[in-house]
Amino acid sequence: MNSIDTVPAYLPYSLAVLWLWSGLQPVLTATQPSLDLLAALGLPALWQWPLLLAASAWDVLLGVACVLPHTRRRPLLWWLQAATVAVYSLIIAVGLPENWLHPFAPLLKNLPLLALMVFLYRHYRKAGF
Repeated sequence: MNSIDTVPAYLPYSLAVLWLWSGLQPVLTATQPSLDLLAALGLPALWQWPLLLAASAWDVLLGVACVLPHTRRRPLLWWLQAATVAVYSLIIAVGLPENWLHPFAPLLKNLPLLALMVFLYRHYRKAGF
């Protein structure tokens, strides 16, 4: 077993499920609540739908990349994911501050996700990909 095989397949696959759900669910089953959140951030109505589609497409792209062997081994993928989570978290923390005290802790849950993404980034970078 080489060092690449030391990463259990369920780690990138679990992130794939998260990204795919995050990308598809808002557009397919929660369009209006998603647009309402963008409105609460102060985005003009003209930009809400295109931004929702762009963010959803980005999330789906990240999810698909997690399951493709040639991309999931690239440190850049995990850096892009960590940057995306950090940007999303910052936007929510500043623009929707009520989420700091939300009973389901949506912002706090991003910390272990970021830790996993940093681990995968460092692992594959060290492995020379």
